[in-house]
Amino acid sequence: MKLSIIIPTWNTADITIKCVQTIFSNLKDVDYEIVVVDNGSSDDTVEKFKKIKNVTLIENGSNLGFSKANNVGVKQAKGEWLLFLNSDMELLDNTLNDMVLFAEKNNVGAIGPMFLNIDLSPQASVFPPQTAINAFKEFWLSIPSAYSKYIPDSNSPAEVSNISGGALLINHDVFKEIGGWNEKYFFYFEDMDLCRQIRQINKTIYYYPKCKVIHRHGASGINLASSANQWRRLIPSSKIYHGKFNHYLINLIIWSGQKFQRVKKAITKTLNSQSG
Repeated sequence: MKLSIIIPTWNTADITIKCVQTIFSNLKDVDYEIVVVDNGSSDDTVEKFKKIKNVTLIENGSNLGFSKANNVGVKQAKGEWLLFLNSDMELLDNTLNDMVLFAEKNNVGAIGPMFLNIDLSPQASVFPPQTAINAFKEFWLSIPSAYSKYIPDSNSPAEVSNISGGALLINHDVFKEIGGWNEKYFFYFEDMDLCRQIRQINKTIYYYPKCKVIHRHGASGINLASSANQWRRLIPSSKIYHGKFNHYLINLIIWSGQKFQRVKKAITKTLNSQSG
């Protein structure tokens, strides 16, 4: 089998069904399977998917988190390539097949498509290296996209440092070589950790804008926390990924840089008003 599509889900029945339907409708000319991993949903996800043919359903008894759910799905996967797909993704056409062919021909470690918002406008899905220096460049020196997620300015495949785990294609053998998803991460930063492991074995990571998918951003994790507290979910994973020292250093740089820019803007505004 060429491709295994692994979709973790938790209390997002209708969104996940929509995702699967777009795969059935659009993915042609490739031998694939779909593995849906339910993380102990309390809605009707399991009941609905038991009625859908040509989908392997795995039922976890509880919410194991993103990384572990994906690893559980891989145990059932037969594909040469693994596509990890968030439940809030939708395929638009058959260009996923082109992305698989590109990855094969270029011996790519991992590759991801262009993300689109619901209105089909581009959505950022690529991260530069997450270093303190890059945080300083963006938040103190105002260099755009030095640290934050961005959209590459390219219509052609481009080698990048990190791609979002929302739609990530990886060779099955490469996945085994790096030991799979790091289960220390419950949610967030696991994709950057995976990309770091891929780079450490000298494999490339690509952004493939010729393949476009709709991402209903945040829908797959909307029930985990209120919008006001979403940022708090980043902290434990950030400490694992960066280490505690770098975590606090980077956050100090970001916080102080944002404060500096606000003061700078206020001073500039005052000077402009006085000169006018």
